[in-house]
Amino acid sequence: MDLFRTELRDDGVFVAAYENPPMNYFTGQATAELGELVARWRYPDVRAVVITGAPEGQYITHFSVEEVLERAADLDHLRAHHPERFANRNALLQAITYLDKPVVAAITGDAGGAGLELSLNCDIRIMQRGDFRVGFPEAALGILTGTGSQLLTKIIGHGRALDFLLRSRYVSPEGALELGIVNELADDAKARGIEVASGLARQSPAALAAAKRSVVRGGNLPIAEGLRIEAEEWLKAGLQPQAIELMQSYVNTPYDQRRAWVEEHGVWPEPGMATGS
Repeated sequence: MDLFRTELRDDGVFVAAYENPPMNYFTGQATAELGELVARWRYPDVRAVVITGAPEGQYITHFSVEEVLERAADLDHLRAHHPERFANRNALLQAITYLDKPVVAAITGDAGGAGLELSLNCDIRIMQRGDFRVGFPEAALGILTGTGSQLLTKIIGHGRALDFLLRSRYVSPEGALELGIVNELADDAKARGIEVASGLARQSPAALAAAKRSVVRGGNLPIAEGLRIEAEEWLKAGLQPQAIELMQSYVNTPYDQRRAWVEEHGVWPEPGMATGS
């Protein structure tokens, strides 16, 4: 790997930190390396994934405009290969969405264009507080996002997405949180991302996979079809021995300690939040 610094921690958390100085732009080479990483993340020793930036104060700024211009210099070649290139890239991002393991985007700097698109395909997005921006600069550059219009619409709604894209809006971390583009803010997004991923790695892999499949496969279907998928996924998870053990542990817990049990075994408490009944 030339552009991703990788580490598989003892707890099963795989950290992929992107580094492409000086601006941390995404590139065609980065796309190829990401494809190799996604294949690696399917191995059973990986329990959760964190995608982040390696340089301090940087994440994935956006796709290299220099590389786009280089491709546009040969319009015939661009017309001939654009559909296949975008289909392959979209399939790669969808592979992250459909990965049967949780993927956390720890956004440690500006996340625009391809950096934001990659983040939107992750399950949980944690952004660092500071003088950073999130957005899609494509309209200002005379082009369009690759997958951003579709993903952003699903997350923040039709009207807000149009406003965001047409005006090439960039928002602060606080603005991204208010819009629902990110799930939480942290002083150190990488550290918090690893903390959250470590908690996820302790959860039942079958339950996490079932939850992801239920949301991803069923989220855009009619409610009856989505409920059918959710029922199928419940059975897949519920038949696992770990599910029986966890439910039995909960039932064996005194009533006045059960909320604390859930807080201890879950991953939802905010940083510094005291748990207990």
